Parts: sequence; C-alpha cells; structure tokens
Amino acid sequence: MQSSMVLLAKIALLVVLWLFIWAAVRAMNRDVSRASSAGNGPVSPAVVAAGTGASGSPGGTPKGRHGRGFGRSSAPHSLVLTSGPLTGTTLDLAGYEEITVGRSTGCTLVLEDDFASGTHARLHRRGEDWYLEDLDSRNGTFLDGQRIDQPELLTTGQEIRIGQTTVRMQP
Repeated sequence: MQSSMVLLAKIALLVVLWLFIWAAVRAMNRDVSRASSAGNGPVSPAVVAAGTGASGSPGGTPKGRHGRGFGRSSAPHSLVLTSGPLTGTTLDLAGYEEITVGRSTGCTLVLEDDFASGTHARLHRRGEDWYLEDLDSRNGTFLDGQRIDQPELLTTGQEIRIGQTTVRMQP
C-alpha cells in the first residue's frame, strides 16, 4: 500500500514537471513569433546614429491621457536610457517609423534587463508624434509612473519604465 502511494506521488510530480516544461516552451515560442512578426532587424543598443526601421503603423489615432494642446511640449527626437544595465545609451528616432523594445534579438532596441519581456513595448510614429504601446508584457510598461493599457502619446521629458530600465524622451 505504501509503495503504491510513493509511486503515485512520483508520477504526479513527473506530470507537474512536464506541464511546467510545456508552459515554458510555449512562452518562448510566443516571444519568438512576436519578434519575427515585427520584421525589424536588431539594432545594437549602443548605436547612437539613426537607422531605418520597418513601417506599418496602424490607422486611427489612439486616445490617451496626453492630449494635444494643454501643456504639450515638442515631439521627442531621441531617447536616452537613464537607468538599467545600458545607462547612457542614446537612440536617435530620425528614420524610424516603429521601434520595438525588449530582450529579444529581434527587437529594434535590445535591453539586457531580466524584468523585460522578449518583445515588451513598441514606439510608433504617426505623423510627427510618437506613441508608446505595451505588447502584453508580464511586468507592464509605465509612462511617468503610471502603467499603460492603451497607446499613449509621447512628449519630450517623459519617462518610460520597462522592467528595471528607464528611458527618457529627449528633444
């Protein structure tokens, strides 16, 4: 009787282990498919000069808490990593239509941050304006300390937090 209970416990532990492995592989496949569907080639995070990104911003204008007019400063032209493993890195936004940010090598800006998802967030241009969008990341994307759940308009001086990395929008 006791040996059959031990055998059942071993089998149950083995099933739980295989479920965990299956969930981990599924999550990695989801990150890889998001990175490959973005279509952007990776850019070294230490790159300061502008490059060309993939275009493809969707139509329509998202409505966020940062509307036009009241207190709106100029549109940002670069981003600077102010905290995290790559502090001091600057990326010029000229020439880009879309920038993906995350740990995946398929992202435009690759973060060395264990708290960032594979493809964590996306910045995309609409006319002269830049918008920030969270890509269903596990730890969320924060704009000026508030977690975002829809595309938000970016302005100069705002801070984006992704994992333990902070990015400041510069003129």
